[in-house]
Amino acid sequence: MKNEDYLNLTYPPQWVAKILHHCISGAILQNNRGLKTELVYCIIPLIADDDVRKYMSRAINTSTFFSIFELKMKNHQEFLIEFSEKYQSFYNITNNGLIYLGNIEKIEIGEFLFTPLTCKPKKSERNYDYEFERAAFYLGQLFAKEDPKNIFLKLGMVPK
Repeated sequence: MKNEDYLNLTYPPQWVAKILHHCISGAILQNNRGLKTELVYCIIPLIADDDVRKYMSRAINTSTFFSIFELKMKNHQEFLIEFSEKYQSFYNITNNGLIYLGNIEKIEIGEFLFTPLTCKPKKSERNYDYEFERAAFYLGQLFAKEDPKNIFLKLGMVPK
């Protein structure tokens, strides 16, 4: 089995599409235009990290990138190690999720990612992905509040 096959089993396009939809919805709640397109590839690598997901799932509407990533997580910065490589490794997974999302929802892709039908995380006994959905939703809000250049700098992304 190829490495890509393992990644598709771990991160199926249906699940990735749901996470992306929640993140875009969170960004729309913040600025009405949606999520800056270049930030979409940061979502899955961040949400896949247990520490980031834990802190993001506890975020609130007034949380900022600084308050979550620099204050609360200052002792948990391991996710930043080789983040550029993680970003690259999740590139195809994110693309497959975007394709799936485009097939089930109307999505506008331009400078911003926008969908007219937004969603919010809902807690229930059957929703095993609630923590992921909530973390993605609030990550979208944080991304919408911040300039993408600052986000890339804070995540240690270097242009190649």
